[in-house]
Amino acid sequence: MDQSRAKVLFVLIIIILLAPDGHSPQSSYGLDEIIIREREQLEILRNSTYGVPGNLTGINFTHDRIPPEPVRELVGSLKKEVLGEYFLEGIQAGGLRPPTAVTGETPRGDSGPEAEIVEEGGNAKGSEAPGEGRSLDPTSVFTRLPSIYQNATGTIHGAWDRLFLDVKAPQTNLTYDKNVTANHGKLVFTIEEKKRPGEVQEMTATMVIKNEEGGDMKDISLSGIHFTKSGEILMTTTSDKFAGIFALPHFTLTENAYNQSKALLLDSIATAIKKQKDTALTNSPWQRSPDQAANEKPRCEYIVYFQLHPVQPVLTSHPFLSFNTPYPPYISPETLQHIEKELRHPTGAPVPDAPPIVISGIIYSPSCGHVLSVKKAEGIKIETYFRKAINFALCAAVITCAQILLLIRQMNESNTPSTVSRVSFWTIAMMGIVDGYMALAFLGATVLIDSCYLALSPVTFFSFLLGSIFGMRFLMIIRRIQRPENRPAQSTPPAVTPAVDYSASSLPLPASAMPQAPIILPPNQDINDTGDDGRQDIGTLYPRFLFVLLGSFFVSLHAASWPPLFRGLFVNTVVLLANSYWVPQIYRNVIRGCRKALTWEFVIGMSICRVAPGLYLYCWKGNIFFLEPSYKSAAVVLGWVWFQVFLLLSQQLFGPRVLIPSNLLPPAYDYHPILPIDDLEAAEPQLPSPPPTDATALLPNTRFFDCAICMQSVEVPTISNDRDAGSGPSSVGFLGRRSYMVTPCRHVFHSNCLEGWMRFRLQCPNCRNPLPPL
Repeated sequence: MDQSRAKVLFVLIIIILLAPDGHSPQSSYGLDEIIIREREQLEILRNSTYGVPGNLTGINFTHDRIPPEPVRELVGSLKKEVLGEYFLEGIQAGGLRPPTAVTGETPRGDSGPEAEIVEEGGNAKGSEAPGEGRSLDPTSVFTRLPSIYQNATGTIHGAWDRLFLDVKAPQTNLTYDKNVTANHGKLVFTIEEKKRPGEVQEMTATMVIKNEEGGDMKDISLSGIHFTKSGEILMTTTSDKFAGIFALPHFTLTENAYNQSKALLLDSIATAIKKQKDTALTNSPWQRSPDQAANEKPRCEYIVYFQLHPVQPVLTSHPFLSFNTPYPPYISPETLQHIEKELRHPTGAPVPDAPPIVISGIIYSPSCGHVLSVKKAEGIKIETYFRKAINFALCAAVITCAQILLLIRQMNESNTPSTVSRVSFWTIAMMGIVDGYMALAFLGATVLIDSCYLALSPVTFFSFLLGSIFGMRFLMIIRRIQRPENRPAQSTPPAVTPAVDYSASSLPLPASAMPQAPIILPPNQDINDTGDDGRQDIGTLYPRFLFVLLGSFFVSLHAASWPPLFRGLFVNTVVLLANSYWVPQIYRNVIRGCRKALTWEFVIGMSICRVAPGLYLYCWKGNIFFLEPSYKSAAVVLGWVWFQVFLLLSQQLFGPRVLIPSNLLPPAYDYHPILPIDDLEAAEPQLPSPPPTDATALLPNTRFFDCAICMQSVEVPTISNDRDAGSGPSSVGFLGRRSYMVTPCRHVFHSNCLEGWMRFRLQCPNCRNPLPPL
């Protein structure tokens, strides 16, 4: 067997070494064509001037500008609205002076010199004193620049609306991919900015446009620039039919912005082309490979104009900011720079919490002719997100360690064949599959997210231990003990139980009308199967476990592309199934007639640990998965889990088959029968009755027996034979019969004594006859 495996490994190594590296002459020829075309487009950009782009692919300024005038006017008014709104808040609060600074700076207002207002063109004029009824011109801003993030790397979520403008699209019979047909929807914008010296930064982004239900997703890759002083972001798509990144400077609204963006892109594009040639890669940073583009349908191209909002402080995190002032707090640009520096290079400096990123923008498609508007989409900085992800991973590691401790304590509690036979195999298996799934998910996150590697590694390791080591160990023990239950019935004659004489040597039969056939386990339960060292269980369980785990993982990945309705049904079904781990245990208790199989420490602890992540996702608005809160779903999951716990508690208190018709279940022995008093008088002499107490005075039909385990007397309530034994008197209820137990061989013990004995041996302490499990 080892030689065959070595041969297979040797063949695989030879195949890998002899496999072609992919740099065929044909691919080299295609790379040369791509580089030549890109250099031609770059040279056209170099020789172009503002308003005269030249012969760039997909850019035609003969009939109309790109973007057209309606879109340009909309973008200009959006910029004035966003930057002017920040200062109008100060006017509405009590005057023309700007808001109070967080850093303690004295705001300019009625006690100082007149505040200067700089118009968009750069001319300054004096402002009137507050209270004279003067309003702020929305086209002007204060000389104090608004506090805007210099680095916009992060994830933004928001909503979009279609604008119906007089914008013409090229006449064609083609059906465009990634075309937006709805009028409203959701948007996810992930920005990655490349830090370099200068006021203009290069950035890439991924924009996901969805409809209102969250379906019909359009995944769009963008490249562009960020003007750090004004907070303007301009991005575009690029393909073989649309030279977006090469024409991006011509999409700007002013000649100054054109010159700045052109200088940046000439350098960055030339560097990217040189790197592409040195590495022999056919795909460039701004578009996909030619093979992918050749198999792709014609798609809508996009030009995106975004404007960053001035930041607002997080008041809830700093109670000292809520002082009595008629003006809203203000974070100065210097303070915001300290916040960004602390986020990138943490030193422990006392700075306010990072405010959220808020953007508004216009999305224009020159090929499809639609215009989308985005208002106040909000997100978080990538450093803040990683910090939240690290905190989530650490909390998950603590919860996983708690589950490992609970499982180990339960395994120590279920350390005998009698106690292991009560535990449901499928309850532990369901928990193990969920734990293995979480370990796989955390492993993927550990590999993909370098910034959270140290925080994700412990929770990945602990999840692996919980599901694949301790969980599988417990499953193998349960399977080995419960294996005789699944074996087919043999043709050997059943063992003959010695006849019991009920005339005068022992207690009479219980007062139940129908004789019950107990479920008898073999007395040698603590003896292992012949020659079984556990290898058979390992070879059987681990392949099945891995198959179910990987299958569920790939189905979950595939479900992400389903329509919203089916995806929601799938997610809700999986969540309910993952939180139904106590159902198999409840079922086994009913079938086996077992009142208690697991400790309450394990049941309560596992329920809390496993429902906590679901409550975080359903109830916490700022969760790391950006899921919208769903309190109804949280209430359903929480109620379902604790309903299962309530059923386990009712089974322990009132019996495992409470409220279930007996004709629907297999017979099981009742260890707490009601004994008839008339038959007891004919039995062997009982212990002398002790002096009557308040309790025995209330129960006159009470007899005492000797418990052979603790050598103390057992108080047993009885009834007369002329009464219906099934109903019994009101004073002898089920809880009253819980203090004693009667074996099938008619011996009486304390409940605690016999239950402790049966944890180790399912044999009668007196006569060694086999006992049915609890």
